[in-house]
Order: sequence, then C-alpha cells, then structure tokens
Amino acid sequence: MTQENEYLGGALVARALKNEGVKNIFSLSGGHINPVYSGCLAEGIRIVDTRHEQAAVHMAEGWARYTGRPGVAVVTAGPGVVNALPGMAVAAQSGVPLVLIGGRSSLARRDIGAMQDIDQLALLRPLTKWARQVYQVERIPEYVAAAFRQALSGRPGPVFLEIPVDIMHETVAPGLVRFPEQYYSRRRPCAEEKDIKEAAALLAAAKRPLILAGSGVFWSDASAALIEFAESLRIPVYTRNQARGTFPEDHDLAGGFFPIGLMQADLVLILGTRLDWTAGYGRPPLFKMTTKTIHVDIEASEIGQNRPADVGLVGDIRAVLQQLSGALKPESMQMEGSWPQTIRVLREAARESSAGSIDPAAALIHPAALCRELSSLLPPETLLVVDGGDIAGFAVLTMEALSPSSLIWIGAFGHLGVGLPFALAGKLAHPERPVVLITGDGAFGFSAMEFDTAVRHDLPVIAIIANDGGWGQIRRGQRRDYGKTAGVELGPVRYDRMVEALGGHGARVDEAAALGPALKEALDSGLPSCINVRTDPDTGFSGMDLPWKIN
Repeated sequence: MTQENEYLGGALVARALKNEGVKNIFSLSGGHINPVYSGCLAEGIRIVDTRHEQAAVHMAEGWARYTGRPGVAVVTAGPGVVNALPGMAVAAQSGVPLVLIGGRSSLARRDIGAMQDIDQLALLRPLTKWARQVYQVERIPEYVAAAFRQALSGRPGPVFLEIPVDIMHETVAPGLVRFPEQYYSRRRPCAEEKDIKEAAALLAAAKRPLILAGSGVFWSDASAALIEFAESLRIPVYTRNQARGTFPEDHDLAGGFFPIGLMQADLVLILGTRLDWTAGYGRPPLFKMTTKTIHVDIEASEIGQNRPADVGLVGDIRAVLQQLSGALKPESMQMEGSWPQTIRVLREAARESSAGSIDPAAALIHPAALCRELSSLLPPETLLVVDGGDIAGFAVLTMEALSPSSLIWIGAFGHLGVGLPFALAGKLAHPERPVVLITGDGAFGFSAMEFDTAVRHDLPVIAIIANDGGWGQIRRGQRRDYGKTAGVELGPVRYDRMVEALGGHGARVDEAAALGPALKEALDSGLPSCINVRTDPDTGFSGMDLPWKIN
C-alpha cells in the first residue's frame, strides 16, 4: 500500500501470492522487479536470492516437488527471463507446476529499443502451459490467480506471467481491485464406468500383472490409494520419476526403479507416466506386443502414445484407483502366486548387477560402492537428490525411496545442474530433515555457485561429489567409438576448497573408509557442506547400455 492508501502494482503481486499461500519466492534481483521485492517484504514472503536465474527456476521446481504446490520464481526483464529458459524447459518436460513472473520494459517504451527488451512471450510459449502479459494494474490479482490455476489444472506444468515495469510501479485505488475467490475445483475427474469394468476384467484375468506408477501418482496425492490397491490385489509395483517413494521401495511388492519385470508381464497398469525412452517407449523388447496395457492419465493425449492402450482411463489417478478398487475383488484375481516373488528376485538382481565390477582392492572408489556405503550411513529420514550421469545411474538403481519426495532425479530429460537448487528447496521445505545431494563433478559445475546461496540463507545441505575428473559417460563413448577423447577431461578439482572459500564445510575423501567420518563431520558442522569423493574414472553405469535404443 502507498501512503495515499492505494495499491502499488508490485504490492498487488505480493498480496496475490500471499493469498495463494506462497512462503518463498526464488529470484535474482533487477530493476524491473523491485516493486515485487518491496511487496514481498511487506507481506512477509521470504526472498531467496540466487546467483543465477536458472537456479531460481530450478529451486521453484524443487519446492513444488517437495510440497506439491507450485513454486514461484521472479526474474527481471530480458536477460533475466532468457536465463530462466532452461529451468522452464525442465519443468515442462517433467510436468511440474511452477509460476514464473518476469519483468518487462514499459508499455510506453515498447518497440523503440528499450533496455533489456525482447519478445518474452514468444520465447516462453513453447515451454509453458500458459503465458500472458498484464496490461492493467488492477487486474494483477486476476492474472496471478489464473497462473496458479493453470499450473495445477490437468497435467501440471510451468506458466509465465509478464508484468511491464510501468504496471509494476502504477498505483490503483483499492475499490478498483478484485481478488478472486473460490477459483479451484475440488472435483477429481473419474473415468467412464464402462471403461472401469473393462479394465477390471483385464486385471482379474491377468497371470502376471504389474503396475508402472509415474509422477501423476504424486501430483494426485495418490500414495495411500496406490498402496491400498496394490496390497489388496497383491500386484507388484514399479515407481518412476516423481512417484519414487509413493510406494515404499522396501515393500515386499516393490519392484524398485528399473522395470525389468515388464519383459515377463502379461498386463501393465500404467499410472500417470509417459512411455518415453526410460520405459523402452512401451515397445519390444521391454514391452512385448502381446502385453495388454491399461493406461490411466489426467491428460487424454498421453493415452495411446507410442503403443496402443487396450483400455484408456482418463481421470485423476487417485479417483481412478478408487474406482478400480470398487470394481475388483481380490478373490477374482487369477495372478500366479509366485509372481510377486519373481519381481523381488529381479529387483535384487538388477541392484546386484550394478556392483558386478567392484574391486575391493582398487585404489579409487567405485561409484556403486559409494552409493552402497551412503545407503548404510545416511539417516532413514534423509532426502536424497540425484544429479549427473554415471553416478545418477548407480544411485537411482541402488538407493531406495521410502516416502514421497525422498529420492528425486531429473528423469527422462537428462538435464544436468538441477541437483544443488533442488537440494536447497528441499531444505527450505523440510528444515528438520537431512538433505543430501549425490552428484557428478560435471553436473555440480552448472550450479556450484549456489553454495553461496546456501551459506547466505543458512541452508545446510550436503553435496557428495562423485569426482571422476571428467564427463565420464561421454568419455567412455568417445574411447569406444573413436579410440581417443576430446573435450571431456575436467581433472581432479578441489571443489571442497571452493565451498570452504564460500563459507561452507569441505572434505576430500580418497577411500571408502573415510566416507563415514567425513559425513559425520558434515552433519555435525551445521554448514552447507561438500564431500569431494575421488571415484574410479574407468568405471561407468552399464545400465545406460539398455536393450533398447534411447535415441
């Protein structure tokens, strides 16, 4: 509010965000967004300022992944919005709800060469569900409300709201402003009953059914419904992407991460996930053509993508699971009694395969051995974030997710550098829980300066770097294909000392026995910490050599 009892545009933004329950914005300062900062200070909204706009958007996505509510990033015009593009691409590919608010040159100076001016809506439209510009200051609350509604409706995703700087600074009388109310629907869309009956009949007749659960389970808050459904029918469950932990991976029906059991299944119930390269595109050899599929998704266009669906169920995952539960009786199931045991055996075999090349006498640490050691050392309530190439493959395969958001990985897009921003968002969302990032040295470099953000905002996360001195997966491919390498060597950089210089805690580990003491020191320090672990550059994740082509 101004002294004349009028609303300033930036104050309207902050008030609208507060009405949405926003506690933090993730941002890098700039003149075009100063009024929003002033409004956030007045409304008690924390400004988490980062060292790069890309990291701010990654943190907003991380916040959504940990809370189930859209994160908010606020960036300045021109270069600020351009720097945010990679983060928006990641959120779009992953289907994560976030709201990006960008400044813009004034309407009065449009198209005459204003500083930092560019057609931002044209840049953002391909990466968003919804992108708009505000032209009237009194309508800011309407547009903010619409942005949140769009981010959460249907299949979640990122949205963009552009506010010119003269609209940010304009004032308006309170009587002209309307703050929207009751603009969310509590209804969960259900599937057609005839399709439910058809799906139930297929499930009952299956001898080797599986559930392939994806991010839609998380965004639907369907963890309890999935557990109840699987337990009542004794159907094994594989979880992927943001669904990791929605079905605890220490459960006797859990197949874990790598869905090798699909090769033996005769029916797959697909819950809110795309059949992309990580699922063999839903085609042979991972999926047999004779395997029947029931595909459930909130977004109708996802059903039948890459392979025909025997039954397509368009609806909210939790609502559809409840419908299926009502249509199926456990005694009607014809599943083979040994089928869950088969999946457990395959799960353990997949995990053991990652450790097949571990040499206990090797001078440097095998990345699989690093992941195993961490699994035994970390407290069970730890939130794990995984980033990188080789180390990510070992971590997502061997480490278990026991609760929602307890193990986060970028998934199919393969974008590197999200790890530290995600970890910082996790610590903000759950300050009482340890947050540990497991990352490669290459991936760490993309957002390493965000350790400065961690120190300034007192966010004591721990980054464990599997440091093989280069871009390991690419290096191995070059050696295999060309017999030589180029542009892939990084060297044994002392990232721990960089973190110390920024005010955090650092340690170097050269042998597995030193990892436990180093981890304890990091936890006890209460500081943002980096444990720089020298890993064997000649070992890699063989899981990337999948039995199907990935590109």
